[in-house]
Amino acid sequence: MKMGDLKLCLFIALVFVAACSGARNSKLLAAQTTTTMPPSPPPTVRTNIMVATRQSSTQPMQLATLPPPCPEATSTVSPPGRLRAAMKNTSFTQMNAFFDAFLVFFSDEHLSEEPAPEERRLEYISGWDGAGTAAVLAEGGAALWVPSGDVTRAKDTVSCAWIVLDADDPSQPTVAEWVADRIGRAGRVGGDARLTSVLEWQGISTVLQRSGLTLVHVPTLLDQLWAEEPDPARRRPDFSRIVANLHHMEYTGLQWREKVALLRRDINMSGAEAMIVTALDEVAWLLNVRGKDVPTAPLLKAFVIVSLTDVRVYAPPGKLSMPVREALSVYNCYPNSNNNNCTRVNEYTTIYSDLRRLTESKVLIPTAGTFQRGASAAIAMAVPQPKRMYQPSPIIYLKAQKNEAEVKGMHRAHLRDAVAMCTLLSYMEGMMKTGLTELSVAMKVDVTRATQAGYVGVSMATRVAFGPSGAEPDYRATNSTKNRRVFTNSTLVIRSGGQYDEGTTVVTRTLHYGAPTHQMRTAYTTVLRSLAAMSTLQMPSALPAAHIDPVARAPLWAAKQDYPHPTGHGVGAALNRREDPVVIDYRQDTNLHNFREGYFITSEPAWYERAKFGVRLGNVLEVVLRPDGYLGFTEATLLPFEPKLIDKKQLTEYEMKWINAYNDRIRKIVGPELQSQGLLDVYYWMTNKTVHIEPMKMNKPANHGHISVVSWSLVVGVVVFSVFA
Repeated sequence: MKMGDLKLCLFIALVFVAACSGARNSKLLAAQTTTTMPPSPPPTVRTNIMVATRQSSTQPMQLATLPPPCPEATSTVSPPGRLRAAMKNTSFTQMNAFFDAFLVFFSDEHLSEEPAPEERRLEYISGWDGAGTAAVLAEGGAALWVPSGDVTRAKDTVSCAWIVLDADDPSQPTVAEWVADRIGRAGRVGGDARLTSVLEWQGISTVLQRSGLTLVHVPTLLDQLWAEEPDPARRRPDFSRIVANLHHMEYTGLQWREKVALLRRDINMSGAEAMIVTALDEVAWLLNVRGKDVPTAPLLKAFVIVSLTDVRVYAPPGKLSMPVREALSVYNCYPNSNNNNCTRVNEYTTIYSDLRRLTESKVLIPTAGTFQRGASAAIAMAVPQPKRMYQPSPIIYLKAQKNEAEVKGMHRAHLRDAVAMCTLLSYMEGMMKTGLTELSVAMKVDVTRATQAGYVGVSMATRVAFGPSGAEPDYRATNSTKNRRVFTNSTLVIRSGGQYDEGTTVVTRTLHYGAPTHQMRTAYTTVLRSLAAMSTLQMPSALPAAHIDPVARAPLWAAKQDYPHPTGHGVGAALNRREDPVVIDYRQDTNLHNFREGYFITSEPAWYERAKFGVRLGNVLEVVLRPDGYLGFTEATLLPFEPKLIDKKQLTEYEMKWINAYNDRIRKIVGPELQSQGLLDVYYWMTNKTVHIEPMKMNKPANHGHISVVSWSLVVGVVVFSVFA
């Protein structure tokens, strides 16, 4: 026999022996598993086992090497553990049925963007303080869906009992898909319909129904659980007892009765006979009241039903001060009195039962916009089906267009804000050797604003990002995750805003306390050019707001740069910092509202250099009327830019003219206020930052796409208008 034939025979024999041995081992393993099978693990562990088995089916002992379940996942005293027990307890479910899963939503009953501490049920259950949705399974396993920009921070924040999923990633399962896949049979899923929108509730319910699951509205389970929390540190905070006060005519420009008359006109034109007002900024605007029931806006927690004959306010006991009650004519207003110039006040929690008994034939239920989420699913379900009429709230458009008094108030608020921010930034330049961190800078921003007369609070959580942190659009420093030390070798981005009696401010500035690199100066100058392009734009009044976005982004696109967030949005007058109807984002295909004179909007272009640094600038702009029916902008924000970051070689003469005009306005408007408050050192700092920029001789744009703002406005504007008209 040849050597090659001998090797072949040996190889065949070895394969035969191995196969027989494998068969014997398989039978032995089967016998062992039928007698010593461990209890079924939680779904998260079971998934890992399935993956491991698929990867190596010939290595059964790999199951024994899996790590034990996360201690928090099996805890019976943690909030998720107590929720699982409550899902099987009829005293909590309030029905002779149990739940296989429970959904926890982020917001309050008004779907506010920033709910109060006592409304943060999602944070109580999961430990996550941001927006999102959680699902807790009765048999173990929990998942949390958060926006893309928050995924990393959420994973660093929540315990190992939670799976964190990207809510914006289409490749990830949705809440309903994840729950249905794990229950996999007919069952019941609980949730609080007061805390989510009609569309979201219906969307989840539809997907669950395909798997034989039923979504049930359970408004009391989670609140009862939270109220009985044994751990004092996790116990539900007390509700705010601060009463609401009048927002006076010098700020509002219209009496509440005049606003109700305007609203009734729109309700009648829509074909409805009544409307339920659910958004807190709409309640505050309509009634001319301001409160302190949410963290970042001066709003009152209340519902309002406006019919063609009466006005009903649903507020917690004691929340309306005596002046508010007198102004609203509460004391002489009785049911069926046919007096439509007064207001009936009812207990906050009776809104749902009253909606079921409405006598009006059609009730307008607000739908969602870009930032406004509309009425909750519970509100919609309380209205009898034949009476429901879903439409955007008419108040959105009424409050977005500021009247003369509101415009003056916004100007005064931005002047106060400019004094505060100039004071802060001048102070910062002398404090760089004292060991500042992102959080300590944020605290100084808030403390400095609070020194101004008329200050009410912040309009957003102040965000400070240094160096690589600035390259993350949604970065937020925290004590438990990141809190970088601020040095002189990179950029520092400060995003903040204030609430004043007169109005709301939002501003973003990028600073540098050392010698910036050429790349940083290029980035800053390009972002500044984008801000100039937006600020100097003139446009037809018929052009949708979303379609001017390419004008702002054009200088950045020429440099092969872009940013993921919208360029801008509406700003309220002593209300929310983000309001409908307009949003400046070229990716919008539904929210195509036009600008109107009196709107206030933001402009926030940015350059993010991944893992290195970020540059972001933001101003609030007022929409003003230009000749021949055109619209334009005037800067409401009056805060200097950083000269050392501006490379004037990259600027056109037109852009220099805009910067110089902006600096002149700061000197003329902010300068006298700084002097009157005795802030002479801040005044000199401001004058140094607003020095006139002289054009360079033979100043030509660089060869990487720099063209004039007028050219961008004409070319891009014509293209966009022709495409989308």
